[in-house]
Amino acid sequence: MISAQIPENENIRLKALYESGLLDTPGEAEFDEIVTFASLLCNMPISLISLVDADRQWFKARIGLDIGETDREISFCSHAILQDQLFEIRDTTKDIRFSDNPLVLNSPDIRFYAGMPLVTSTGDRLGTLCVIDRSPGQLTDRQKFGLKVLANNVIKIAELRLKNQELYYLTETQKRIIAILAHDVRNPLASIKNIIELKQSAILDAADAAEMMEMVAGQLNNTITMVENIVKWGQTHLKFGRMQLMEIDLHQLVERIFGSELLNSTAKNNKLINQVATGTIILSDEQALEFVLRNLISNANKYTQNGSITVDAQQTGLKTTLFVIDNGVGMPQQKADELFGNDGAQSTLGTNMEKGSGLGLILVKEFIERLKGVISVESTINKGTIFKIEI
Repeated sequence: MISAQIPENENIRLKALYESGLLDTPGEAEFDEIVTFASLLCNMPISLISLVDADRQWFKARIGLDIGETDREISFCSHAILQDQLFEIRDTTKDIRFSDNPLVLNSPDIRFYAGMPLVTSTGDRLGTLCVIDRSPGQLTDRQKFGLKVLANNVIKIAELRLKNQELYYLTETQKRIIAILAHDVRNPLASIKNIIELKQSAILDAADAAEMMEMVAGQLNNTITMVENIVKWGQTHLKFGRMQLMEIDLHQLVERIFGSELLNSTAKNNKLINQVATGTIILSDEQALEFVLRNLISNANKYTQNGSITVDAQQTGLKTTLFVIDNGVGMPQQKADELFGNDGAQSTLGTNMEKGSGLGLILVKEFIERLKGVISVESTINKGTIFKIEI
């Protein structure tokens, strides 16, 4: 037996295979119909859609064969993906490459094989659409053409699905960007509006007004920066469709978020405490993590008056655990457990009757999960709340 050579572009080919969305997925009628028709067209008892993985061939669809995969080393399809056109073995017992192959000597007793490579639009060969017989044989030109058309349809179905998924992802990402902007810009702009109204009503004296307007200027700068960052982040996601991991100085990130929350915390006489050690580095998506922390800090401020909001972090090996801690009004633990349920929790009024939509925590959960992290909550009425994030 002679095993097939490994293609020169094997890494690229495998990447295309894994991104195809076909490997290790449940059986589907569309593909089952293709192998059934191939078997009828060629008058063969066995037909397979075979995907050639790193060390195995796995059957996306099959008829006439009970097993779901075999070793790549003995597969006929690993030879077929090296070809540009149909790979046909009319009598395996007379071919030195296959005469002593276990699939020839034992069940399923292959005597005839014909495999049409499954070639993507980028030229990557994922596997084959093949037909097999237990007697020597030969395909007609009509059967060869039919296999080619059916193999092309396998790829077209797979690629059309990927395009549909991409369009769905783009639409959902656009919705998320709009939702984030609407949610995160509302609070700082509302704070600025309140300060301006206080100044216009002459409630503030000149010194207080000057100090507040200086804070307003800082708040505006932070809000503008936040919007720019979200837009850039959204553009990156629309382009690449995945989180962009980079090294982040966690202490500096928390300081930046505190700057954007200064007006809100001052208005409620809350202290913002950054206990993250200087130089703490985490590998994450910066905009996603900033969104998570900013929302948790803003949420803590909403339910805290004359208290403190603390951000801390602990690192153990590759794991980073983040804490957002407040000593505000707290909540029953049962309600805390429901915060990140499937439907989210109803938003309640803050200590100054602040309204919320509940959207922030829904997005927080989504981003944490996309970062392969876990978030949990501990809370006690009149003592405060601790949000714990493990990444």
